[in-house]
Amino acid sequence: MKSTKAIILIPLTYNDGSRIAKGTLQGIFDEMFTVFHGWTIEGEVKGAYRMETGEKRVEKLVRVAIVLERAELPILRRMVAKWCSLLGQETMLLEITGSSVEFVPPRFEED
Repeated sequence: MKSTKAIILIPLTYNDGSRIAKGTLQGIFDEMFTVFHGWTIEGEVKGAYRMETGEKRVEKLVRVAIVLERAELPILRRMVAKWCSLLGQETMLLEITGSSVEFVPPRFEED
C-alpha cells in the first residue's frame, strides 16, 4: 500500500490569544505518534483566517507532517476534528498531499 503525506496546522494560541499549554500540544503529538508512528514538525508559520463573525484572526501555528496510508485518512480526519474541539477552533487546516512517500532503509555494499 502506498503512503502519502498529510500536513496539519495546529494553533499555538486559543482564539482569545491565550497560549495553549505545552502539555495539551504534547498530548496531540503523542496521539499522532501512537496512531501513525511518527510526525515531523516543519516549523512555526503565521496565518490569517476570517472567523464566522467576519473578524480577521491572525495566529501562529505549528506545521506538522505525518505519513499515513490513504486508508487511514478517515482516522486522521476524526482526530483533527477532535483537536479542533479541544482547542476551541472553528476549523483546522488539513492538507493531504498527492505525493507518494517512502522510507528507504540503508543499503550496505558487499565487498
